[in-house]
Amino acid sequence: MRLTNQVFGVSNELIDTYIVRPKVDNLFTEGLQKNKHIIIYGASKQGKTSLTNKHLDESEYVKVNCSPSSTTLDLFNSIVRQLDVDIIESKDTRTTVGGEIKIGLKAKIKIPFFGGTDAETEATASREKEKGVSFKVVDYNLALAQDLSELLKEINFDKRIILENFHYLEEDVQKQLSIDLRIFEDYNILFIILGIWREKNRLSQFNGDLVDRVIEVPVEPWEESDLAKITDVGLPLLNADFSSVLEYIIESCFDSVGVFQEICKESCYSAHINRTQDELVKIKKENVDNAIEKKLNDYASRHIRCLESFIEQKAKSSDEVPLYIPYYFIKVLLDESFDNITLGLKRKSIQEKIKDIHHRSDNVRPSDMGYFLRNLVSSQIKKNISPPIFDYDISTTSVKIIDSTFYFFLKNCDREEVLENLMVPEGI
Repeated sequence: MRLTNQVFGVSNELIDTYIVRPKVDNLFTEGLQKNKHIIIYGASKQGKTSLTNKHLDESEYVKVNCSPSSTTLDLFNSIVRQLDVDIIESKDTRTTVGGEIKIGLKAKIKIPFFGGTDAETEATASREKEKGVSFKVVDYNLALAQDLSELLKEINFDKRIILENFHYLEEDVQKQLSIDLRIFEDYNILFIILGIWREKNRLSQFNGDLVDRVIEVPVEPWEESDLAKITDVGLPLLNADFSSVLEYIIESCFDSVGVFQEICKESCYSAHINRTQDELVKIKKENVDNAIEKKLNDYASRHIRCLESFIEQKAKSSDEVPLYIPYYFIKVLLDESFDNITLGLKRKSIQEKIKDIHHRSDNVRPSDMGYFLRNLVSSQIKKNISPPIFDYDISTTSVKIIDSTFYFFLKNCDREEVLENLMVPEGI
C-alpha cells in the first residue's frame, strides 16, 4: 500500500517513481568513482537533489544549505559542527591581505590522536588523555580551506560535502569557493555542488583552474520517453493508468519533471486516488484539466508576487529618477513568443525592445543593461525571490528562465491580465 504523494510529486525525499537516466546517473556515479568534485546544475525542480538522494546514503555525506548571507566561514563552520569536532575555544581574527580585511576564526580543536611514541614528544600540539583515549589540541583557522582540509584529514574524513543552493551565495563567496575547491582537491576533500543555472562551466568562469578538474552533471533535458517511464513505474504502485492522457500531460509540462510529477499527483487526487487502489483506475482528461487548473493557481499566486517584487525599484536619493529597467524587462518578456522565451532572450534584443517602449529611451545605455543583467540573480535573491526565475548566461549573452514552473505559468496565464495587475512605477 502506497500513498499518492509517495509515488508522485515534488519532495525532498526520494519518491517511488525516481527513474535512472543513464546519461545523467552514470555521469554522476562516474564522478563519485573518479574522486572529483561534482557540479550538478539545471533549472529548479528538475531532479538535482533526487540524484544525490538516489546514489548516496546519508552516512556518506555532510550537507550544508547555502543562503544569501552565508560566508565561506559560515559554511566551513557548519561542516565542522556536523562532525562533532570538539572546539575547546575560539576567537574571531582579522587580517589584512592585499588591502582587504579578512575575517577568520581561530579555534583550538581537540581531536583523537593515534601517533606513536615519537609523535607524542612533538611540540606542535598539546596532548591529553580522556578515558584512556589520547587527544591532541591543535589551532586551526576555520576560515581557510587549507586549515579545514588539514583538520578533516586528521580525523580521517571520507565523506562527500554537499553544498545545496550554491546560487544563493553572493558572487564574491562563489568566487572564493571556486578557488578553495582547488585546495580541497589537493587533500582529496571532495564536494558536490548543486546550483540553479543552465550553462556549462559556471564555476570555471570564477577559477579557470577548475577546467577538467570537475565533473559537471546537467539534469536537463528530460526526454518524453523519460517522463513516460515515470507513469509506467507509478501504475502498479497505485493501480492508476495514465495511458490515455500521457501525451496531454507531457505537452502541458514543458519538459519540467517537477511540473509533470505534480500534475500526475493532482490528477490522481482528482480521480479520488489517495493510495493504492484495489481495482485499476483510468485517469481521464478531466482529471488532468483539474490538475492543471490547481497547479496554475498554485504557481500563479507565487509568480505574480515574485514579479511584483522583481519590478519594485526605489530611488537611491530624492534627486534620482530610476530607469525602471526591471519593469520594462517584464513588459518585453510578457510580449515575447513562447518559443523565443524557451530559447533565451538575447541581450541586444532585450535592450532594443526596452528602448522602443521606454519613457526615457535616450537614457537607456548599454552600461545600464549590463548592470541589470550581471546582477540579475543576486537582485532576485535580495528580494526573496526563491528560487530565482531568471538568470543571465554570459556565454550566450541571453536571459534564461531557471524556474521550471514559470514556463507552465507563462503558457497558461493571461499575460495581458498579469501585466495590467502589476503596479506601474511612478513617473512612467
